[in-house]
Amino acid sequence: MRINKRVWMNPPRRTGSIKNIIHAQRNSTVGKSAVGTPQYPGAASGLTQSQSRQLIREQPRVTGIPFVASAGSFTINNIEIPGDATLFLGLMFTPTGNAMDTFTMAINNNKIIDNGSVKLHSPDNSQSIKSQYFPYMQPLTGKDVLAFQLQTTSGLTGVLQLHYI
Repeated sequence: MRINKRVWMNPPRRTGSIKNIIHAQRNSTVGKSAVGTPQYPGAASGLTQSQSRQLIREQPRVTGIPFVASAGSFTINNIEIPGDATLFLGLMFTPTGNAMDTFTMAINNNKIIDNGSVKLHSPDNSQSIKSQYFPYMQPLTGKDVLAFQLQTTSGLTGVLQLHYI
């Protein structure tokens, strides 16, 4: 029997086979996305990353401020909304309110609503509400201070919802 010395002395090399076996755990794809899987939201809809970021930035958001106001005057000062908010959309009160209850809203010491009706700005105002808030669009700078002053005859308990982008 004749042995080919060339094959015996120099077996064919499998490139990286031993390294692959040693490092198999480190190179594991467990918990990782498959190659070619989009790594950002909106990619499945065909959006680019910049379009997806723009869409996220333009999503309406809501901040709820719970309050308990006794009869008389009640102030909600220094309401902070996120610094990346660019547009105040509007508001809604969740308590039904008395017909005589009023409020004043100011953004950066600029009165937007003066003696507005709490009952009119709540969901059960006997009107058909067409959106999730009552619109009072105002531009925001990122360092805005919102303040509300309530005048109530019998007291109120509820949540003031602020809608913004």
